[in-house]
Amino acid sequence: MGLKFGELPVRIRKVVYYTLCSMEQRVWAKSVSHSIPNLFYRAMHALPPIMPGLLTTVCIIKWGIAENKRSKRKDPKLYENDT
Repeated sequence: MGLKFGELPVRIRKVVYYTLCSMEQRVWAKSVSHSIPNLFYRAMHALPPIMPGLLTTVCIIKWGIAENKRSKRKDPKLYENDT
């Protein structure tokens, strides 16, 4: 076809691209004064709907571990007559 990059028939007009130099950006700006309080704020608002399921899961896991240990114990009555 003979088309080269930059000479394609499609034209995009009225589009402006802006870029910032990476040296001009402040990557860690407000990271301590804004991000850490925001983390606690979001956690306090996310915890109430999660807590019932989380507590139920923890209780079931603790019960399962205790029940597994209990069922693995040896019965002393089976070994009373061993000499």
